[in-house]
Amino acid sequence: MSLVACLLWTVFSGSLGGPVQVTNSPFYHLPMFLDAPEPVVAQELFLPVPHRRPVPAGITSLLLPVKRPQQSVQGTGPRAVEVFCGGDQIFVRVDRFQVRSWTNPYLFRLGTCRVSKVNPRFLYFHDRLTECGGESQIVGGQLVYSFTLSYTPPPPQGFAIRVMALTLPLHCHYNRFHYSYKVGFRPQVQPKTFLKSTRSKLSFSLTVCNEHWEPVPEGQEFVLGELVYFIAQSGVLLAGESLYVDSCYATSTKDPDSQLRVDIITNYGCMTDSRREGSSSYFLSAGGAVLKFSVDALLFRAVSQVLYLHCSMSVSLTTSHVSKSCNYNTAAGRWEELEASPSVCSCCDSTCTDGQDGEFRTSNVEN
Repeated sequence: MSLVACLLWTVFSGSLGGPVQVTNSPFYHLPMFLDAPEPVVAQELFLPVPHRRPVPAGITSLLLPVKRPQQSVQGTGPRAVEVFCGGDQIFVRVDRFQVRSWTNPYLFRLGTCRVSKVNPRFLYFHDRLTECGGESQIVGGQLVYSFTLSYTPPPPQGFAIRVMALTLPLHCHYNRFHYSYKVGFRPQVQPKTFLKSTRSKLSFSLTVCNEHWEPVPEGQEFVLGELVYFIAQSGVLLAGESLYVDSCYATSTKDPDSQLRVDIITNYGCMTDSRREGSSSYFLSAGGAVLKFSVDALLFRAVSQVLYLHCSMSVSLTTSHVSKSCNYNTAAGRWEELEASPSVCSCCDSTCTDGQDGEFRTSNVEN
């Protein structure tokens, strides 16, 4: 009997005597994603095989990556130009205190894009990577977007040059290969309304008129500086729809792609020519299927005296950033819409985009 008791004590003494140490399972601190300019492992390693095999070393290093040491950036003080490359956008900030020679902030361009915001210290650009005329190419396994920050001063008066032109290349580098470490990923569909421009079945017209809004005969001559009146019209519209002139530009030939051109209306209904000193170019009346506006007669130097006006029109149910008729009020120093709130014109000095859900149809007209 004593022998049996001794054996039982020997068997259970390890669990009955002293504290019990509980071992925790290892916890891996994984990143949200890992990016690289080229594949970390060959795709063939993920193909199914008919037998069991050890996990290849390359896959192990990918599944359990070594934590990257954080790189500290040495402070170099304020920079004249700072660039942040986002997922699909580029942000540029220019310190006006460090570029004092280039005094007019509105002469800066990021490629083809105008400045987005200006304050006494900085000027900002905020645009998509696919805008502004930037170029994309593959360099060393990375996708690189290239832009040019430029400043083009006005022609010098006299023989003294006060300001030099500025050209600064900017680049955004993105690794092409991304590995996600999110477990149990389940895509969620976000309800969204997609707008698609279709070829319009409406008829649009642009008529040249005199000051009494009477059509003028073909070949009518205008004196330089005289007002030329235009009536833009569309066919029968639905209830609540209105006609808008999105853009107009003048050329010396019928070719709409002519390099020699003068912008009159830009940015989805901003009468750009109204910003010119002494200008009488304005939207005059709007509503329904008719829109009236005036333009100062102009002349291309040493070119044909015949001018062609190329316009793009649209029809919309609501006034918005991309459906508007905005004039520049010099006395008030701001853009104003003919009938709606001036807020829809706030983008006229930058880039207007569709900020509202709406339905619109477009067409191009030449005269």
